[in-house]
Amino acid sequence: MPAAGSMRVIFAGDIMLGRNVAEAIARHGPGYPLAPIAPLLKAADAVVANLECALTGGAAQWQGAPKAYYFGAPSAAARGLAEVNVSMVSLANNHVLDFGPSGLRDTVAVLERCGIGHAGAGADWQAARAPAFLRRQGVTLGMVAWCDRQADFSAGERHPGIAYLDLQDRDAALAMFAHDVRRLRDAGADWPVLSLHWGPNWTAQPSPDFVQLARDAIDAGFRIVFGHGAHVFHGVDIYRGCLILYGAGNLVDDYYVDPGWRNDRQLLFELELASGMLAAVHLHPVVIDAMRVRPAVAAETQTILAQAEERCAALGTRLQRDAQHGRIDPGGL
Repeated sequence: MPAAGSMRVIFAGDIMLGRNVAEAIARHGPGYPLAPIAPLLKAADAVVANLECALTGGAAQWQGAPKAYYFGAPSAAARGLAEVNVSMVSLANNHVLDFGPSGLRDTVAVLERCGIGHAGAGADWQAARAPAFLRRQGVTLGMVAWCDRQADFSAGERHPGIAYLDLQDRDAALAMFAHDVRRLRDAGADWPVLSLHWGPNWTAQPSPDFVQLARDAIDAGFRIVFGHGAHVFHGVDIYRGCLILYGAGNLVDDYYVDPGWRNDRQLLFELELASGMLAAVHLHPVVIDAMRVRPAVAAETQTILAQAEERCAALGTRLQRDAQHGRIDPGGL
């Protein structure tokens, strides 16, 4: 049991439970996609992820411009998330509104019934901007979530949607981040978290502009930047003793496995927070296999960690690795 004032929280990438994953849930139950890594997830105090699908029984799709893909999962899938310690999710992404406003309402309602906090989408602009809070072991995480994709999903004063932010307008983005940090601090957050669903798919490293923006967010007062959207993991950046995940990759999906990117090989990022400091970051290699995610084994593990080591080094971060895990010691950088 961690000491009071310390916390271990896992950050995971995109959770997509629709299409073939939804069919697997129908056959095997809501716990199927994450069951192989349940012991790892439950050993942490909490798990934070990006939920990139609607949780709804509805069939009415988004009525805006046609999309290539629509991601919807049964509402029961939320139980599978709650059972393995998924405690807070970002909804600011380009798929949570795939089944329209009613699908978003269903998603929010079932998350709340299951006790899963959420930020980044809601019934109107104010709800979409509202932070989520998570308190464990005497430590409070507060998260706001933004997305720079799918502008037509943006919430308005009187209609539902996501918290959309044009990150190309750097001054406006930084002004919003400063406002968010004050709001989180005033509400008692020890660890303000900025969740960003951003940038292009299929990139191994963040752009220089994103590196600068994330570091500016830390300068503004955030202590964790939780980025996702590229479908593959990026390197870890430790800046002023704080954590930047530019790309957390995916946690589970049914996507085609590109032989070059090997997007079935992913990471979980476990943060060890102690005495108000980021004490360590533990990297756990996992593999998406047959509509579920499992721990990586043998050569898979070393391939994933070697990639992570290279991508971290490009950001000035030293990754130590053993036969099963990677570790970053912020104090040693």
